Amino acid sequence: MPGATRIESWAWFTARSVQPRRHLIYAIIRAGGRQYRVRPEQTLQIDRLATEAGATVEFREVLLIGDNGGTQVGNPFVDGARVIAEVLEQGRDAKILVFKYKNKTRYRRRHGHRQGFTRLAIRQILMPGQEPSPEAAEKPARRARKPAAPRRKPAAAAAVAPEEAAAEAIAAEAPQAETEAKPKRATRARKAAEAEASAEAEAKPKRASRPRKAAAKASDDAETTEAPKPARRPKTKKTDSGE
Repeated sequence: MPGATRIESWAWFTARSVQPRRHLIYAIIRAGGRQYRVRPEQTLQIDRLATEAGATVEFREVLLIGDNGGTQVGNPFVDGARVIAEVLEQGRDAKILVFKYKNKTRYRRRHGHRQGFTRLAIRQILMPGQEPSPEAAEKPARRARKPAAPRRKPAAAAAVAPEEAAAEAIAAEAPQAETEAKPKRATRARKAAEAEASAEAEAKPKRASRPRKAAAKASDDAETTEAPKPARRPKTKKTDSGE
């Protein structure tokens, strides 16, 4: 019957879609005056902490813990609860500009700021009375990079005789020597040309001064050598007798 088929298909769909919910543990912690909701293996970025990369940080200010459908609320903190995290990176955010302005007072201030941050990886959330597992404590912060393997020479090049290798080295050095010698020859030729040009300039006679300039110079000399003007006669005062 078509109705029975529909009922069976609906029952199969509901049985498959309705799964038991997984209750993951989570916690709410306080760090740097802010509250964060964290869970295991989560990456979290908070205000800068005075620690180095790879160090382990423990947060004891746990405000709330949720696990298996139950919730423990602190007053203000949950006694004995801890959150263990690992420092992955120390960095700084993008630069921002802070501008201050006051009208009609000629007050202008502008400066930049980059906020420091610490990136963490949440390793464990411990309930009251629970101890950290050794696996999480020994887990490294980052995977160590493999050192670069040295480059190996091909077998054909290693089998070359020493005489042939010396001949190849001489042939490779020959063009380099030629290229190094070319600029030296060019500089010598340029120096020789400059020396010839300077010698020609020194041997060339100087042009005589123009007659107009000579006449003007002679007139100036004559004016400066003129005889001085005679001194003025002293004035005599008239007496009452008229002499």
